Amino acid sequence: MKNNMIDACFGIAKMKGEELIFSAQPSGFVRLQMVTATMTLVGIVLLPFVWVFSKIANSKFRFWLTNRRIILSSGFIGFKVRSIPLERISDVSLSRTLPEMLSGVSSLVVRDMTGEADSGASMVAIDNAADYQRQILEEVRRVNSELATV
Repeated sequence: MKNNMIDACFGIAKMKGEELIFSAQPSGFVRLQMVTATMTLVGIVLLPFVWVFSKIANSKFRFWLTNRRIILSSGFIGFKVRSIPLERISDVSLSRTLPEMLSGVSSLVVRDMTGEADSGASMVAIDNAADYQRQILEEVRRVNSELATV
């Protein structure tokens, strides 16, 4: 049964014919939250709470890319797992806000074709975001060309 799991902790099983390409988690999430908090007077006072929140939330943020979909989990006390089939992805954009620049990380925003404001998913506080973006877009292109030939 373990061979059929992408991640047992989150209960994510592979679909038939699905292969894992990469698994990642934020590398600078805590650092990003601390930098963001120190940018405000209230945040400086709440730094210990921000640190605890960030450590807990960081354990829930994970990203997986398979040959069929991208899977993202997030949360604080519980967690939410979102799965987007590769053929439904319309854009993967890279962003780097001021707090992210100061923290040395970037974010990716994965948008699907629904056009709804909440339709996508974010991969926050990651190193090598451009590499992840390239890998995701290559898989999206591969899937779309396979579908075009059918």
